[in-house]
Amino acid sequence: MTKKERFKFTKTLIKQLRERRENTYYGDTEVPPLHLKTNTNGNGYFYLIKRVQGKKVFVSYGSSDEMTVEQARKAALDDIELMRQGINPNEEKAAIRERRLNSFTYADLFAAYKADFQVRIKAGERRPKSLEDAQSLFKLHTKPFFKNKDVRDLTNDDARKIISDLKTAKSPAISNKCLTQIKSIFNYAKKEGLISDNHFAVAKKFAEQPRERVLTQEEEIRLLAALDEEPQIYKDIVLIALLTGQRKSCVLSLRWEEIDPQQRIWTIPASKAKSKKGLVVPLIPAAMEILNRRSQEAEQGEVFVFPNKRSKLGHVVEKTGQGSFWRRVTKRAGLYSDDKAQRLTFHDLRRSTATRMARAGIELAIIQKALGHSSIAITQRTYAHHDLTQVRAGLEHIRNEPQTAVELLKEQLKALTPEQRKELLGGL
Repeated sequence: MTKKERFKFTKTLIKQLRERRENTYYGDTEVPPLHLKTNTNGNGYFYLIKRVQGKKVFVSYGSSDEMTVEQARKAALDDIELMRQGINPNEEKAAIRERRLNSFTYADLFAAYKADFQVRIKAGERRPKSLEDAQSLFKLHTKPFFKNKDVRDLTNDDARKIISDLKTAKSPAISNKCLTQIKSIFNYAKKEGLISDNHFAVAKKFAEQPRERVLTQEEEIRLLAALDEEPQIYKDIVLIALLTGQRKSCVLSLRWEEIDPQQRIWTIPASKAKSKKGLVVPLIPAAMEILNRRSQEAEQGEVFVFPNKRSKLGHVVEKTGQGSFWRRVTKRAGLYSDDKAQRLTFHDLRRSTATRMARAGIELAIIQKALGHSSIAITQRTYAHHDLTQVRAGLEHIRNEPQTAVELLKEQLKALTPEQRKELLGGL
């Protein structure tokens, strides 16, 4: 096979050369060492031939279907420059491939961290929900900032650049969550000997203002009015959250086995509690009324208090995004806002419960116990009612205080005419 012609390669010309369906090759006049090889199948392949130190070096680039003429020329010029430095491009590419195969990326680091996390979940030290959140944060936010860099080669300058890019691209709240995860993962990696230094150890977070959004009496009336248009299950979810002050994940995943109707308590297992320790919640009459009704209506063998057969988890899963029941309800009640600081979140119900208890004169220690902020040692379920008298009395204020009584709100709603109800909800 001999060289037949030399042209200035163009897309149109290469197409014509391939249509000849000949086993031959052509040279480029712009970058002379660049060639195109064609065959009887109508394919074309770019490659470079150049003599270095008396030895002919052949570098293959790939099909003309996969790269443009401009890309082929750039690759050829880059390799020619390497050759001028005495570097064989093929050996350099082989070394790069080897480094990639043996690299240890942030994704690899997270995989090791995840495996350890799963072991801790089995040991009861961590919650499955925490791992779910960690995976979501990794995939959506932290992973892209590391790309495919080998974490063992990171420097202080690299870490500063990643942190700077993170803080520029993300909101303060998301940025702080990402930085917490990154520091945690690198602390784990250093402890396990996977890396020698944690360049993120002294990274500073944004100073965040604590969220203080709580329901006013008028907002609570509007919220309950908006719930009247929802299926009963969603109304019950919100009321249980208000009457117990517990986290959304615990309310939605509430199991019948966690409820003791005789002692009127809800035992949240350590695997679900954020504090990683079991929590006992006294159930006031209003909450028990809801649970008793749902128990009577539940299907035989039902596991969850708020079941959802279409959910993979078997219970209602509320993401609060577009199309969610919480978005519908808050919009209907005029409590949704594009401003995240103003919109009502599900977690604000928990804060509202704590605030009502504080306004009723309940001691902070009792509120902490009611909401599970402090550690509570539970040895046996039969003794779960011990030391709950004050907590129960505190929660009763939610029911009994005239300004916040659910029944009073319901009576006020019943007294409204359809026109007044429509006006209350902002004409929606």
